[in-house]
Order: sequence, then structure tokens, then C-alpha cells
Amino acid sequence: MMRYTYEISRRSASVGGGWLLRLLDNGEEVGGGVFPPINGLRLDLALAAARDDAETEAEAWLSSRPQS
Repeated sequence: MMRYTYEISRRSASVGGGWLLRLLDNGEEVGGGVFPPINGLRLDLALAAARDDAETEAEAWLSSRPQS
């Protein structure tokens, strides 16, 4: 089992939409963030761009973790 992982889940439109990033260490949340749709884009593109941002942030976090 990997020690460091992440989850990206969809946020409800009632709280602004977009994506929620959870950074996990052995299954416990140790950080994360909210990635709302990018303003000025068509909704599908705005959501895709926000998802890409969340994924980029998650991958950067993973690469900064100690390798075991």
C-alpha cells in the first residue's frame, strides 16, 4: 500500500462547484484545497481546467514526499 495518496472529488454547485483535493498520508487527510471552476470559460472547460489544476497540485505534493 502506498503511504502518500490523494483524492479529487466533485464539489456541489451549491457550494461553488469545482473540485476538492484531499492529500492523504496513510489514509489520513494532511492537506488539500478547493479548485473552483475557472472564470471566463465555458462550464465544461472551466471544470476541466480546475480538475487539471487540482491534479497538478496533487502530483507536485506527491513528488515532494520522501520516497520509501
